Amino acid sequence: MPEFTRAEAEALLPKVRPLLEDLRRRTQSYRSRPSDPVARELEALLREIAALGVEVKDPDQGLVDFRGRYRGRAVYLCWRLGEGSRIAFWHDLDAGFAGRKIIED
Repeated sequence: MPEFTRAEAEALLPKVRPLLEDLRRRTQSYRSRPSDPVARELEALLREIAALGVEVKDPDQGLVDFRGRYRGRAVYLCWRLGEGSRIAFWHDLDAGFAGRKIIED
């Protein structure tokens, strides 16, 4: 996976956001009515997001991580749908969502 600066990750958000919105809709659709075509669409969306270097953590929330650095440490820059156009949180690579901390400028 590539390593992103905060600015690089934020520059990808306009491309990532609609993919995550589509992923969330299709995931909900698949849960209510599973089908092979929708499963293939989900897999294609996940591959497209991964090809950008972004890790999907929760398709229902639109939660993603960008591998990056914060204060010299390898971390995930964490963002989810509805959080605007800035990435405001980070967490250690092994911490997950519960370990999110605010990025202090």
